[in-house]
Amino acid sequence: MEKNAISSFCKRLPKVELHAHLNGSLSTKTLRELHELHVTSHINDASWNIWEAVIEHGQKRTLDECFQLFGIAHSLTSTPCAIYKATQDVVREFADDGVLYLELRSTPRTVPGVMSKAEYIQAMMDAIRDVTDCQIQVKLIVSIDRRQGKEAANETFNVTLAAHRQNPNIIVGMDLSGDPSKGDITDYLSIFDEARKAGFKLSLHCAEVPNTMEVEKILAFHPDRLGHCTCIHPLHSGSQELWLKLLNSYIPVELCLTSNVKCGTVDDYKKHHFIHLYSANHPVILATDDKGVFATSLTEEYILAANNYGLSREQLWQMVLSSIKYTFASDEEKHQLKQQFLKIKELISNE
Repeated sequence: MEKNAISSFCKRLPKVELHAHLNGSLSTKTLRELHELHVTSHINDASWNIWEAVIEHGQKRTLDECFQLFGIAHSLTSTPCAIYKATQDVVREFADDGVLYLELRSTPRTVPGVMSKAEYIQAMMDAIRDVTDCQIQVKLIVSIDRRQGKEAANETFNVTLAAHRQNPNIIVGMDLSGDPSKGDITDYLSIFDEARKAGFKLSLHCAEVPNTMEVEKILAFHPDRLGHCTCIHPLHSGSQELWLKLLNSYIPVELCLTSNVKCGTVDDYKKHHFIHLYSANHPVILATDDKGVFATSLTEEYILAANNYGLSREQLWQMVLSSIKYTFASDEEKHQLKQQFLKIKELISNE
């Protein structure tokens, strides 16, 4: 396909987003509105200038720089009101991008005297329920930050479990995220085992940096999905043995092209491990990760995949349709979503 035709097709393609962090997905527009409304006083002009310089110019950045930007976003979402607005804005922006099913994830935070973890989660759920003016189905994945330690992680799990029991149709999964160079996976696997027993689906960030022992533990634990898996293939600081373990696990992998390239964990799009997984017929899902931090959209991720890996319209359709299988939706919701996508496919095909 010509580039213009690819772009037009991907914009019209109905999409599924399964790896999107709330604070990293905030658009510059939302951040400016939060800043101007003085929702919080925890951000100074110097920090705001850092954000504007990086986002507006789209520089390639390291993982450390990315986490600095997340800190700025966090400082602007430190009240239930800000969380509510941020969630609604992100949901509507994904809907505007043609996303019909979204799993939005975030790590609940306590702000002393202002917001508890329970209130953080409640604000997200309220925002999700109140978005009724666009066609999108939204679920919530609650993240445990691997930097926070086991005690805080247990607290997050208990708060999430209580909210899940009240809202099982919204809170559907749990995630392990945060700086991949920090913390020990062993400290958290028992918590995720309890989460699994409680009915949560699990998506764990995996192999964002080389760490063979950790990857082996995660694969043996067999979560429902994996995020990134950047350093597993032998050409990407992994090994053939580790690569075969991933392929044999058949665990779906959430791939975030722009995120990996802009963070520098992958040299360029042509060298992205997407092509190795896709060529091996391993289940993959394209995702944005942090559309605000990396100035991307899910449409753009599909355009990049089509342009860099020579994917046809039918291959793009099949990737979208297969993504439905890997959602944390109920079987009935998956069936309805697939029928919805197939109707759209027929309409587009007949034009």
